[in-house]
Amino acid sequence: MPPQSESALRAAVQRLAPAAAIAFEREFHTAWEQALQADSTVPMRTFLHRWAVWVSLHRHPARAARLRALERVVGEAVTREAARAAAVEVGELLAAATAEVTAR
Repeated sequence: MPPQSESALRAAVQRLAPAAAIAFEREFHTAWEQALQADSTVPMRTFLHRWAVWVSLHRHPARAARLRALERVVGEAVTREAARAAAVEVGELLAAATAEVTAR
C-alpha cells in the first residue's frame, strides 16, 4: 500500500488503471481549489483518503473484480433483496479497504 501522498497515489492509480488517472487529476484539482477557497486542509485529506481506499480496493485483482461484479448485481437487480445483499457485500469490501488504509 503506497503512502497517502498525492504523488504516491497518482503513481499507483496510473499503474492500476490508467483510465482512472483522469478522474484522479480532475478530483485533485477540485480538492486543491476547495482547500484554497476554504483555507482548510480537509478537502485534500478527504481526497487523499478516498483515493487511498480506491487503491486499496484495486490493488487486489480479485477484490476489484468482485466489486465490479457486485456493482453490476446492484444495477441489474430485479428484487430489493438482491440489491441489498450485494450492497452489503460492497460495504464490507469498502470497510476492509478503509481498515487497510487507516491501519497505516
